[in-house]
Amino acid sequence: MASSVTTDTTSLNTKLPFVIFTVKDCLYAVASENVQELVLMPPATRVPTAPPEIRGLINLRGNIIPVFDLRVKLGLPSIRTESEALVQMLHEREDHLNWLRELEACVRERRAFGMARDPHKCKFGLWYDQFKTDRKTVRASLHLWTTLQRMDGPHQTIHATAAEVLRKAEEGDAKGALALIEARRDKELAELIKLFAELRQILVEDSREVVIVLCFGSRRLALSVDMAEAVEQIPAENTEPPPAIAGPSDNACQFRVAKRVRTNEMILLPDSGFFCSCAAPS
Repeated sequence: MASSVTTDTTSLNTKLPFVIFTVKDCLYAVASENVQELVLMPPATRVPTAPPEIRGLINLRGNIIPVFDLRVKLGLPSIRTESEALVQMLHEREDHLNWLRELEACVRERRAFGMARDPHKCKFGLWYDQFKTDRKTVRASLHLWTTLQRMDGPHQTIHATAAEVLRKAEEGDAKGALALIEARRDKELAELIKLFAELRQILVEDSREVVIVLCFGSRRLALSVDMAEAVEQIPAENTEPPPAIAGPSDNACQFRVAKRVRTNEMILLPDSGFFCSCAAPS
């Protein structure tokens, strides 16, 4: 089978372009001569005896093709697992209803308010600031970023309410303080809850990987990746063997290293042995 595979990076045809794609925050590439097409991940049927990196089988226009999950092969969580964890985290960060309830209780019971007043120091604010910082390494759509930006206004308004509410309470205007809390609950909190739900739905939709259908002679393999990046030339002088940092049985030895022409970014080029055992006859 290996003789029919033409993607061995020891003899790459560097005159042909490569399809460059991302997995997590790393770039990978396969020779375009072995790429049949790119599609969104279709439903896959799990094969009980298959290794973890084989997501299952897909039916692509009558052709049954195994799906190879590159994330799992590399020891990373799948996009689905990562997305589910993020959705669960958002459920845990959606605590502003309790925040307003505690503020209301403090006004009624005439006691100190001890929850975070700074919007950057509540659970959601801490995550939100970190998420923005990590934008380059987080797989997310423009729709997700737009929704996050829409959350910033009502989130800050809710937190700013504490100072005004407590001032009214100290001045003896408990009725005015409670009315302000109710106004925030009806407007900004309702909007924030709606945006949280929208954000979770976007994360679910964004978790669909791109599938690169590869042809190795008479064999086919669907490679699930995070995102297709570009189609580019990789000159032979820009490729080199992997550094001697792992033993012969490690995955690292099944890759060559290349550099992009324009940006000098590092790209990993899988060799034939990395995929050939998973490819199915056409």
